[in-house]
Amino acid sequence: MNSRKLSRLLHDLVDGDATRRRAAADSLAEADERAVYPLIRALRDESPGVQDAAMRSLSGIGGETTAYMTLPLLREDACLRNIAIIILREIGPTAVPLLYPLLKDKDDDVRKFSIDLLMDIREGVDPAQISPLIGDPNPNVRASAAKAMGILAWRGSVPDLVRALRDEEWVCFSAIEALGELGDEAAVGPIEAILSLPSETIRCAAVEALGRIGGCRAAEVLHACLPKTGGFEKQAVIRSLLLTGNVPRVEGVGEALMEMFREGSWEERITCLRGIVAFGNAAYIREIVDTAGSLDPSDPEGEDRLFAVRNALMETGCAGVLAGLLKDPDLRFRGRVLVIDVIGDLRCREAVQDLIRLARIDVRDVRRASVAALGEIADGESTPALLCAVEDCDSHVRKAAVVALGKIGAREAIEPILNLLKSEQCQDIITEAVTALLSIDREGFLAVSGTFETPVRETVELLAGGR
Repeated sequence: MNSRKLSRLLHDLVDGDATRRRAAADSLAEADERAVYPLIRALRDESPGVQDAAMRSLSGIGGETTAYMTLPLLREDACLRNIAIIILREIGPTAVPLLYPLLKDKDDDVRKFSIDLLMDIREGVDPAQISPLIGDPNPNVRASAAKAMGILAWRGSVPDLVRALRDEEWVCFSAIEALGELGDEAAVGPIEAILSLPSETIRCAAVEALGRIGGCRAAEVLHACLPKTGGFEKQAVIRSLLLTGNVPRVEGVGEALMEMFREGSWEERITCLRGIVAFGNAAYIREIVDTAGSLDPSDPEGEDRLFAVRNALMETGCAGVLAGLLKDPDLRFRGRVLVIDVIGDLRCREAVQDLIRLARIDVRDVRRASVAALGEIADGESTPALLCAVEDCDSHVRKAAVVALGKIGAREAIEPILNLLKSEQCQDIITEAVTALLSIDREGFLAVSGTFETPVRETVELLAGGR
């Protein structure tokens, strides 16, 4: 920015019209260090719009000079202090060396703000500079320093954090969370020692930290806690045990897991799923499937949740509960489709007869899923049902039937699929039909493919590379 334009904007920055001051503050984002001090002064403007524009421009100019001149604002009133924090955070790593001296400042708040900024910036931060403040005289500073150790993932702070477990509650809480983030098994013993404290908040935080640390020792401690807890705390113990890969098989745990599943967020439900499924309780699994049946697979979140339920159901195996659900007439159709998909993935031959029955019912999605599952199982017993499905009124079912017959390689499917190609209009079905015929009898199909209409011939040329 040339001197003339800079001079004009600096003049407008103190104009009586707030609109002109704001426009000038905005434009000074393109300026150099000469604009920093005037913009710092503009942060005190009576107009919030001017303050906001000055803040954004200072963040945009950035650099060491801007950071240095912004630091004194950390000692000002709450509004200016918060603006300074935003600017320094935006400047990022360049501000880091300037913040280290403030860790020894006489003002408790300045020390805390400096830790919080270093924690937010992260890049280029040396955690060893912050770790001594876990022993700071001020509890808020100690809590921030402890929290920073977890966020900055500095294992060298573990001894200091363990000592902080004996500090007042808020500091202790931050130290527990940091130890959980660090995942150091050396902290399991010290955390176990605070599980007898009267504060439920501390006990629950300790339980959650043990779940994040994981390992055999943490699992043993959590198992020992289970009979001594109830309510929310018991749920926390169970959740942490699941995170360690352990499913607690003791009385009352199954129902507690189901209560968590019913009342929790979907994130919590997903954590509980594998534990619930491990119990093999038909009523539990049916409830999970029915809940999943209310999800919309077209919604990205619904799709992800269905995927998680599906993965958990895969742990149940072929026989028993899943096969029984196929006979349940009251199961929601989406839940039924989910069960059918899982049975197909598991290639459960025991379910073939039920799938053949479901391939004929009125619900399109259930027919399609059943036909697809029969294709995955690839049992010759299902061929007649799949041949019927080739003539289904719904294109999705026809497509699934053709794909399934191609996987099975049933030669009796050749004639029905050839007949389908004479009238089929959907290109994706034509493609799958040609693929299936090439798989079942390549030479025989190529010998007659020239008699078909153009879409079929073109598809053959594309998939078979011509005759």
